[in-house]
Amino acid sequence: MMRYCLLILLVSTLFLSAGAQNKFDKEFYIGAKGGVTFSQVRFYPNVEQHVFQGKSAGLMLRMISEPHIGIQMEFNYMQKGWQEKPFAETSPDYYYHSLTYFEVPVMTHVNLGKRAVRFTLNLGPSVAFLVDDEQGVKPSGTYPDESVTSGEQYWNEPIKSKFDFLFTGGLGMEVRMKKAGILALEGRIYYSLPNLFDSDLYRYKSSQSNGALVTLAYLFRLDRKK
Repeated sequence: MMRYCLLILLVSTLFLSAGAQNKFDKEFYIGAKGGVTFSQVRFYPNVEQHVFQGKSAGLMLRMISEPHIGIQMEFNYMQKGWQEKPFAETSPDYYYHSLTYFEVPVMTHVNLGKRAVRFTLNLGPSVAFLVDDEQGVKPSGTYPDESVTSGEQYWNEPIKSKFDFLFTGGLGMEVRMKKAGILALEGRIYYSLPNLFDSDLYRYKSSQSNGALVTLAYLFRLDRKK
């Protein structure tokens, strides 16, 4: 038993010595991003919907503290919501609800590869604050009467809370240019935990937003050695 303990201690010492000899210089990046969001709301009971398309833009801060691993923090403007199917087969009108948030995700960042092209993984929580709430009917702008539709009871009603808490995860690819920074393409999914509407006031027991976004970002390194 003592031999195994000594062997484990020796191997651990060798690994620690190797790590001390290969000190990693931290990398700091700042950048900007923009893209498109695709979202819906998971209602229960179900509501027939089309995918709602919005916009996303923001600033990024990234610190690589270990080889290929770091933290990425963002300050984003993001539109999400839902768009219902037309009120009737003969009518083009549909109800939409657009929600604009200021979002701050804090994620673990992983990049795989040692060459100019690398694959990336971003995963972590996000908090968001509602800054704009818009709803209506397109294209005519006129709400139908109950003979045309069931008359959803949340129409013209406010969202339960201005705060949102999400889990986000994204896969992407980036190209590292020696003196021109990083160009990164990412696809990300998100899922909100809070309900949009109070389940005690409306017939929907759940009303959680979820969706995906595709963004293109550019980052440059702040601590580049001369």
